[in-house]
Amino acid sequence: MSNAPSTLDGEQFPELPDDSAVDLPASPADALGSIATPFEFVGFWSAVALPLAYVPVLSGAVPSGRSTLAVLVAVHALALLAGHDYRRD
Repeated sequence: MSNAPSTLDGEQFPELPDDSAVDLPASPADALGSIATPFEFVGFWSAVALPLAYVPVLSGAVPSGRSTLAVLVAVHALALLAGHDYRRD
């Protein structure tokens, strides 16, 4: 009895790159950085746009101006904190 040639020779099927491998972050800090990026984006652009909301509040066009102004300042401060590292190289 003779052995039949194998159909799975290395010559017929060259090594292909493993597409199933997922690029994992090198460290937990890298993983946290990729999660934080959308929050930094929203925080930055909110901090840029929120000063436009001060005009109607300070002019009296919005009722209950003091409480609204306090909330607006607090939200603006949070947006500044969230977006301060956005696109920093």
